[in-house]
Amino acid sequence: MKTQQHGTPILELAKLPKPVRRPKATKAEAEAMDKEVVRIVGEIRSNWLRLGRLVQRFMETQAFEALGFPNLHAWMTSRLGESLSNAFSALRSVRALEGVPEEKLKRIGERNAHELTYLPEKERKSEGWLEKAATLPTKAFKQEVRLAIEKKTGFPSESFKTFSVALPEKVYESLCEAEEKLAWSLGIDIETKPASRILVWEAFAQWILLTDEETIKTQTQGM
Repeated sequence: MKTQQHGTPILELAKLPKPVRRPKATKAEAEAMDKEVVRIVGEIRSNWLRLGRLVQRFMETQAFEALGFPNLHAWMTSRLGESLSNAFSALRSVRALEGVPEEKLKRIGERNAHELTYLPEKERKSEGWLEKAATLPTKAFKQEVRLAIEKKTGFPSESFKTFSVALPEKVYESLCEAEEKLAWSLGIDIETKPASRILVWEAFAQWILLTDEETIKTQTQGM
């Protein structure tokens, strides 16, 4: 470091090495790199499909028991951590799109696959919607799905809100069982038509609102 007499110190920067100019890629090298990038992006795009199918197989074979876990949710919570919601989403998409050829599913990204599950089974498995899911950006496809649901249900898309609350595992499992029981009682298919869950929760809300407070207190006393 040099100093000026009666002045501010002047810092001398070390000389940086000259950047090395890499030779331009040949056409063959460029094509090879391009092919590899497309391959990797394709794998990333279809990771939800591989994950969902593996979790489904884990569930169907009850593999979690062999590892000492009491249920699938306990295994997923232990193994997947922050990716738990992604795994559930992948499983839901795989189950909802069962029967669709694999080559078509591999063209669809995780978010668009998830959006497809909100459509009725016949529509979400149709050529038109599968093509839209494979080619449209997520934001545009999500809007297409919302407009379709609005047209079918009569509910304006702007009125939709998401209700979310973290629950203890046993409470969560009881809630899922209650939803399935109510759906079965009302004859609503939420397994292959996930969008129909709206009808189940609408019925649940009306049931509670139309039940007097004393009856609710009596039936829930001691819980």
